[in-house]
Amino acid sequence: MSVMIRLLIIAAGMTALLALMVINQANARAGGTEIRLAMEPVDPRDLLLGHYVELVTPLQRLETAQLQGGSEHVFAQGDRIWVGLESDADGSFRAVSVHPSPRSGTYIEGRVRHAGYVRDEPGQWLTVHYNIERYFASPEAALELEALRNESRLRLIVSLGGSGSAVIRGLEIDGEDHLDRLF
Repeated sequence: MSVMIRLLIIAAGMTALLALMVINQANARAGGTEIRLAMEPVDPRDLLLGHYVELVTPLQRLETAQLQGGSEHVFAQGDRIWVGLESDADGSFRAVSVHPSPRSGTYIEGRVRHAGYVRDEPGQWLTVHYNIERYFASPEAALELEALRNESRLRLIVSLGGSGSAVIRGLEIDGEDHLDRLF
């Protein structure tokens, strides 16, 4: 087989892999369970990653003693966890349980970044990463979104897959949905 044919086969394979990744992302956004998360202010700056808005939600800091199933397990850095969710009166979702494996109901899958204890308090304090912590935008849009987030006028719209995997679907600004489009 000639070198040119080998290169064409490799290029076709790489193109097919990229197309599969885009299709999987589009399906995750369109077909998952939609939840909305409140956000908290934070000030990020990273010269290497470009312009983005750091998204901090109440789900990222968990006190296991306050959650169902939290006192039954000891979590360590790097552990995969599934956090059970319930909707509040305003439509934002909050953590109600934490488990080392998926359960029935509405759950989001995360990975423990830090696990620790507070002296004389039961349970653990966990910092959890869900892969929805950054929203990339143009420099102007990122600054505007940060201001809206700091004024509590912004909520995150997330699509949850059947396994609890999370994908950012868009943002809710002053009660109006702004969904991201891949195509």
